[in-house]
Amino acid sequence: MYVPPAFTMTELEALDVMRNVGAGYFVTANEGNIQSTFLPFIVQSSPDGVRIWAHFAKANSHWKVTSNAPDCLLIVHLADAYVSPSLYPSKQVDGKVVPTWNYVTVEVRGTLQMLSDTDEEALLNMLTDHHERESDEPWAVSDAPAEFIEAQRKAIASVELVVSEITGKAKASQNRLPEDAAAVKASYAAGSDAEHSIAEWMS
Repeated sequence: MYVPPAFTMTELEALDVMRNVGAGYFVTANEGNIQSTFLPFIVQSSPDGVRIWAHFAKANSHWKVTSNAPDCLLIVHLADAYVSPSLYPSKQVDGKVVPTWNYVTVEVRGTLQMLSDTDEEALLNMLTDHHERESDEPWAVSDAPAEFIEAQRKAIASVELVVSEITGKAKASQNRLPEDAAAVKASYAAGSDAEHSIAEWMS
């Protein structure tokens, strides 16, 4: 991903985006075949490195590429929004402005491999707990009959992405004059949810 210095995110910022979004596109190129699957995931970070846990539907043959431990690109997108040049105060000076697009996105590269049965059980519980955390009546995996869960597990294939590189890009008008960036932020603050998300990245 092309990232000008002004738009660079730290690895900690990128990991925070990944945890907040919680899903993305797993893309592999294996034996001349490019495949992409959108999956929810869990970030596992330790002193030994970062690993991303997720699971495919077993009916989706994409998971079978793990037999060759292929390189994998995970794309995690937080938000994006159009920027009209009419927002810029500098437009009134010389008119030398054009439209653009602001966005916050993360790319993760690594090797895709199968997850152990023990880790799969942990993955399913962590995914559920994470996404049920704000529910008034959170559902837990243990709420369902054990034999039913085991039958459901036979229909999935759990994987982990062993991460080698994380690149984050927050394009949020940092390259504009301060008054232009402020005007965009004010517009976003009164706009859509996506615009609100990007406004939070604007100084």
